[in-house]
Amino acid sequence: MNHFIQFGTVITAVICLLGSCDQSPTDSDDHIHSAIETNDEHDEDAHVIIDDHEDEGIIHLDAKELKEFGIRLAVAKGGVLHDEISLVGEIVINPDQVAHVVSRTDGIGMNIFRTIGDPVKVGETLAVLESPGLAESKATYISKAAQAALATTDLARAESIYTNTIHLLDVIANNPDVDTLREEITNLDIGANRSNLITTYAELHTAEAVYDREKTLYEQQITSKFEFLSAEGELKKAIALFESVRDDLTFSNRRELDAARRSKVVIEVSYQAALRQLLALGLLADEVLKVDREPLTELARYEIRAPISGIIIERHLVRGESVDAGDQVFVIADLSTVWGHLILYQRDLGVVKKGQVARVYASDNDIGTDVIIQYVSLILDTETRTTNARIVLDNKDGQWRPGMFIRAELTTEQHNARIVVPRSAIQIINQENVIFVETDEGLIPRIVRLGISDSNSFEIIDGLHIGERFVVAGGLALKSELNKAALEHAGHAH
Repeated sequence: MNHFIQFGTVITAVICLLGSCDQSPTDSDDHIHSAIETNDEHDEDAHVIIDDHEDEGIIHLDAKELKEFGIRLAVAKGGVLHDEISLVGEIVINPDQVAHVVSRTDGIGMNIFRTIGDPVKVGETLAVLESPGLAESKATYISKAAQAALATTDLARAESIYTNTIHLLDVIANNPDVDTLREEITNLDIGANRSNLITTYAELHTAEAVYDREKTLYEQQITSKFEFLSAEGELKKAIALFESVRDDLTFSNRRELDAARRSKVVIEVSYQAALRQLLALGLLADEVLKVDREPLTELARYEIRAPISGIIIERHLVRGESVDAGDQVFVIADLSTVWGHLILYQRDLGVVKKGQVARVYASDNDIGTDVIIQYVSLILDTETRTTNARIVLDNKDGQWRPGMFIRAELTTEQHNARIVVPRSAIQIINQENVIFVETDEGLIPRIVRLGISDSNSFEIIDGLHIGERFVVAGGLALKSELNKAALEHAGHAH
């Protein structure tokens, strides 16, 4: 816009206005003024009319011009003013959202994928080491895994043999003939027990048959007593041998099963130890299961991954550098939230409490952010005699940077006031506090008397009435133009 106010004839408005201190502030609204309006031939839409009568000035603006000049009005009403204290402090990293990334094994830096300032996601690979120690741990795991698999197979067979042998003994207890016995156990895995037991059982049946035949012949006096007694002796020997084999088989069958179970437990323990070693080195469970299928050249590959999502703020690894287990290689910080430490002096301890609302400012131009005081330290520094109050700030937009100085305002007490206006409504003209008030004729600057105040508002004791509309934004532009008009008028007077 080329012109804010254009004048044909301009009279003194500001000097005379503020010089008529004997008049009541409300009397100025009752005067009717003669308007003098001129339009610039180059910009007919931009104009302000300033009237003059008895040392007062009125500014006329239509709705379009009010919007164009950024002038906003509000209705005068009561409100609350606050007693406040101002604190300073600084932004620090939230220690609950920092991760120191260390190598869990020794190795040599081979590839570095991320550096300071890079955003990372949880689980993302940051660097790769070549680690002989990891290769050894993987080889041990592969060996133990194979042993565990064999032990599982052996135990399953031992359990099958044990079950089948018990079945064999149950069948034999019914005293079947040899052919029936063979049919019962034809498809059963009994191992060496099959031949031992069946052989002695068949010999026993043979000895019984011989004995029965010799006994019959002896009773018929066809054979001699010697042959009968020999057959009887052979039968007893067969019975003793069968029972011995049967009892030994029962015992050894149980013993072999127990041995297979113990072997499985021992091997399983060593396998689990090898598995946990790889998990402790940072491998994921599904990666461990694929270790036995990795190429030999990959056994020493150790990936350093991000434990949290955030930004890398430190890096301590370069390619070819030797790293020991436990060495810190990266530091990651999640800055989506940060802490603010507000400095408290002894005089502040009685008024600053946990749970209070504080308005925090990053700069003088900041509109402020309301947060809750989360914690007030119970311990004072012995040198400075200060402590701190902690606040937590949402920082998803990155506004709050660790190390940044901040200012906070805390309300300690509240006061009700009859009329409260924002600080932006007050203009200083000729060392007087002035508010631009809307009247039927236009906007008129009116001297007001101020009461108590806080960081945002003033109490108005005199000069403004409840229900009146006044300028809350754009008053500085009106003041500037009034000053300009006064200067131009003074120039014309000469």
